[in-house]
Amino acid sequence: MTFGFLMIVMTLLESGQMSAAFVNTASLEECERRAAAVRTILSNGPQPLKDIICRRSDATFEPFSHDTQGAHTHRYLVSYDDTDARITQLSGNDAPCAADPAGQDPAKPTQYCAVSAQKLLSEGN
Repeated sequence: MTFGFLMIVMTLLESGQMSAAFVNTASLEECERRAAAVRTILSNGPQPLKDIICRRSDATFEPFSHDTQGAHTHRYLVSYDDTDARITQLSGNDAPCAADPAGQDPAKPTQYCAVSAQKLLSEGN
């Protein structure tokens, strides 16, 4: 299995839901460089930035597009620890999950439920 790196950008929507944007990168260095630029832009934006991380993952997403920002049609469980991320697509039949990791066990991966306009192309994680 060949891992790439995934930049995960979590913002808080007015509805209280978490929104996720994903950017696949070839290396940790590229991911961190791009994340620094995105953090600078979003820190002064209208949507509160909850988290922006770079983790190893084989999950691949369609490219992010500003044209689809308001179309949150996909639901995901976003889980990550210090090195790896796992993205699981949720269906309408899946049980709800915690949207905020505040009370989670620090020994377990951080988890968010999030909506996204981006389609997961390959779970592979």
